[in-house]
Amino acid sequence: MKCSIAIIGGGIIGSAAAYFLARSGHAGSIAVIEPDPTYSVATTPQGAGGVRQQFSLAENIAMSKFSLDFYKSFDQHMSDIPNLPDINFREQGYLFVVTKDGEKTLRTNQALQSSMGANAELIDYTEIRDRFPSIERDDIVLGCHTPDDGWIDPNAGLWSFRKAATYLGVTYIKAKVTGINSDNTKIKSLKLDNGASILADFFINTAGPWVTSLAKLTGADLPVVPMCRVQHFWKCTHILEDLPLIKDESGMFFRPESDGFSGGRPSFDINPGFVNDIYSGYFANYFEDTVWPLIAALVPKFENLRLQRSWAGHYAQNILDGNMIIGKYSPYHDNIITACGFSGHGIMHAPAVGRALSELTLTGRYQSLDLKRMEITRVHENEPYLEVGIK
Repeated sequence: MKCSIAIIGGGIIGSAAAYFLARSGHAGSIAVIEPDPTYSVATTPQGAGGVRQQFSLAENIAMSKFSLDFYKSFDQHMSDIPNLPDINFREQGYLFVVTKDGEKTLRTNQALQSSMGANAELIDYTEIRDRFPSIERDDIVLGCHTPDDGWIDPNAGLWSFRKAATYLGVTYIKAKVTGINSDNTKIKSLKLDNGASILADFFINTAGPWVTSLAKLTGADLPVVPMCRVQHFWKCTHILEDLPLIKDESGMFFRPESDGFSGGRPSFDINPGFVNDIYSGYFANYFEDTVWPLIAALVPKFENLRLQRSWAGHYAQNILDGNMIIGKYSPYHDNIITACGFSGHGIMHAPAVGRALSELTLTGRYQSLDLKRMEITRVHENEPYLEVGIK
């Protein structure tokens, strides 16, 4: 098969790129190679779906602003696409809370967010208690509330981008890439596990936690590894006020979900790799020993909760600095780019990144947001580009 652009990986990033390329009308034929069309082991459907502007880096704030607006007006953007699932965007806000140790950083971050047009409001503990009386941890001194933020249904977001791309002419191929054929400067084709080959003029590697193994086929190395993250859904025996998504300095977070709450705390001590069983080993008692004490300390009414289920997904973790890598990455080939290493921010930034990948593919440069600081150069120079005060 011959196409103009081949995308390796049809998760929410790859499908968003396919959508924006197809929407441009200038991309030619597009094929997406995805080995798991039900997304049974994909990252996106297991995510929390949060979309927030609370970052400390301008690029992440800018991507969130565009993506937030895109998700809020999703129906308008997709008005010509029939039978899409409802992404169920809930504009219920984000609230970051910090102790005295995090106060200065929170103020600095809020100042940048506000300067970039985010509706980010600092509120002290008294105001936090007035608005959200269920929060009763008295070492909290300050919060940052962004009421315009919210969350989507991650699985619906993924399928909406995929179905929209398909409707606009993109071909999805159920297969796994097992080889990459190239010469000294160009990728020529992809070898698939079904025996077929995909020839293309341009290639995009958006394979999520599997991106590094594919990069190695072209002599490139990416600092991106699969990192298991476990989430939980529980119900509370008490009635609570309407709450935003709440996050503290430890990385613990939770948000309302149907008739209960979902959340967790990233497990920062676990070794990289795919985890198939979260009910033995490191995660066996993770909710009881780690998550429950944290959420109950912040919201004492959670002392009487009922855990309903737990599930695992895998971040594509950038072990250099936890931020995405975008653009060209192969030292030998100039017709392959990536967007990878989102470290948990892929869903919230998918619209902005899909647009950026489309721009890079079609014009060779960023036209909407300057994302050069997020490129591979910082990896080669070992200069992390870190978020501060954000986990």
